[in-house]
Amino acid sequence: MDEVVRELARKRASLCSIFGNTRRVLIAWTLGEDEMSVGEIARELDISLQNTSQHLRLMKDKGILNARRDGKTIFYRKAGNELADICPIMVQPQNSDLPKRSPEMTDLTTLEVAKVVDARAMACPGPLLEAKKSIGGVKVNEVLEIWAGDPNTKNDMPRWCQKVGHEYLGEMVADGYERLFVRRKK
Repeated sequence: MDEVVRELARKRASLCSIFGNTRRVLIAWTLGEDEMSVGEIARELDISLQNTSQHLRLMKDKGILNARRDGKTIFYRKAGNELADICPIMVQPQNSDLPKRSPEMTDLTTLEVAKVVDARAMACPGPLLEAKKSIGGVKVNEVLEIWAGDPNTKNDMPRWCQKVGHEYLGEMVADGYERLFVRRKK
């Protein structure tokens, strides 16, 4: 076998080996396309700051994450590399792994909505960030409707709901934009 091919295989195996740890997979999934501080990631995963920092540093050293400092706070985000092509199931959960639209909700058009967020003019992750900010404005078991012009939002919203414990009810297209529905569960 050609030495160039062997070297490529070694590099890719090394890159994917970083995901031999559940917490590093969860860090990648938690970050999604967002930028988060060490503290935010630690809280989200319910692990210590020290442990989170160690995993983040290792992922940064392998080129999986980029970091930036703002005062005393370090923020991380996924690096733009070939990782998504090499290890796509490690970078984000696959849609088949995520919960589907709630079975009892068959007609989203008759759903009683407590609050509507218009994020049609925002690119990803804008609609998701607006949903995160607005979910606190609805009571538990009420529904938040998000209007989004970015088609990636329908992939991001179920992941976020699963991650934070809300119920993703589904989406529908109306007038060229996505209408996504989330039931607050906590």
